[in-house]
Amino acid sequence: MTIKKLSKEYEEELMDLWDYCFAGGGETSEEDWKRWFSILDFDNCLGFFIDGKIASTYVIHSYKMFVRGVLMKMGGIGAVATKPEFRKQRQITELTRESFKVMRRNQEYISVLYPFKFSFYRRYGYENCADFEWIISSPKNILLPKDFKPFKIEEISQDESFKICMPIREKIGSKFNLTIFDDLKFWKYHHASKKTKVFVIKDEDEYIGYFTTRLEKREGPWNVRLNMRNVIVDSEVARLTVFDYIKKHTDQNKDFSYPLLGDERITDYFDDLWEGEFKYQMTGGPMFRVIDVKKAMELLEFDQKLDITFSMKIDDEYAPWNSEPILVSIKNGKVKVTETTDENIDLTTEIKAFTQLFVGYRTIYDLQAIKKVKIKKKDLEKFDKVFPKRFTRLRTFF
Repeated sequence: MTIKKLSKEYEEELMDLWDYCFAGGGETSEEDWKRWFSILDFDNCLGFFIDGKIASTYVIHSYKMFVRGVLMKMGGIGAVATKPEFRKQRQITELTRESFKVMRRNQEYISVLYPFKFSFYRRYGYENCADFEWIISSPKNILLPKDFKPFKIEEISQDESFKICMPIREKIGSKFNLTIFDDLKFWKYHHASKKTKVFVIKDEDEYIGYFTTRLEKREGPWNVRLNMRNVIVDSEVARLTVFDYIKKHTDQNKDFSYPLLGDERITDYFDDLWEGEFKYQMTGGPMFRVIDVKKAMELLEFDQKLDITFSMKIDDEYAPWNSEPILVSIKNGKVKVTETTDENIDLTTEIKAFTQLFVGYRTIYDLQAIKKVKIKKKDLEKFDKVFPKRFTRLRTFF
């Protein structure tokens, strides 16, 4: 039994394992396999081998994402799979431990994944940090302001979408937690797949937003849904421009789905808000984890006037380098982290709660109220200045 990097020589084994675990033994097309392998960095793909055969896999995708307005390197976890005959034998536990070491070496101090089961990944220190919220309604239910004049909408090709959309994504995404892609192949894999249309919103010659759409034919006659898969806008007029586009589908689509990004208040834009005409839905989103607390803290940027020093003790079973008490000093917008032997620690918690605090999903007051942190009452305001609430709902697809 051993853990080692995967390589192209294992492609047949990998296709067999992943097809069984993720496609239900279905026929994954040759084109889909080609696209999938094109985005794999085998140096970050781990395999657990038993008797020379792959028993489990664990893939790390190297991306960047905004956290508190700072663009950080991020390890996105995928293809976590084990052959049925080898399950319940702790291979994934060992692969997870090894993945933390790999991401740390890669300077990926935060990690994100989409769980098949939240409880499974919580044991390894991951926690829900971004809710998915969306609405479903009929296009005819949209209520636009009288004499509303939309901005110009222009369809663009998938090949040119990366160059045009990425600057928009970076500008608006800095307000949320959002994945940023470095090249076209990753962008197209996750956001511009088959049958996806890409549109930009323009105010004269300036791009002020973009969205992608896909039609979904469901059972029954005239039962088509317009899925708004990516909607990134920088103003209410731009948002209303998207709603104007959707409303023009009244005679074509039964309904549409629309993802919510942050703290929007959009009920004024709908004629009827009862469940039959307007549905609001929410699920958990991606799970986050801080891989290296010290290094992640040093990446944050603060107001030049903030002058604060505090100590923390983070309990982390699977990344023991995080468990040493640290002293954090913030001055002139920069962070300095050192180890401390002081027994009078200001904040004591475990890695899941700290991760929620770090990305802004929960405030220190939230965590104190539900007893996930140990902190003196006099220190709450200080920590709230360091870790204020951030909106984390913008979907972090990768």
